[in-house]
Amino acid sequence: MASFAHLLKESGRGVIFIADNFVYGMIGNNASNDFVTEFEAACKEMSPKKMNKKNKVKFDFKKKGQKPIETKDIVQFDITGGTFKEEVLTEIFNKHKVLELE
Repeated sequence: MASFAHLLKESGRGVIFIADNFVYGMIGNNASNDFVTEFEAACKEMSPKKMNKKNKVKFDFKKKGQKPIETKDIVQFDITGGTFKEEVLTEIFNKHKVLELE
């Protein structure tokens, strides 16, 4: 995902993956902090073991000579170890008009 962070920022879009025991998201602008804060608070109630949030992402190419891509002013988060209730998280998506795809 880090290699696509700059494209998400340019388009102002984001991607969030939800599974039974993890949530991972990268949103291309930091103006969505209200959504992320509410989303994280709901996930905390589902007793996760680990939560990380970053406002910049760095991608290092494996080929020598290519400069790493660093993307700032985005939101990246991952939450693991909980039992996430999709219906609760979907309510937050709907409230903030986040499009849900399957």
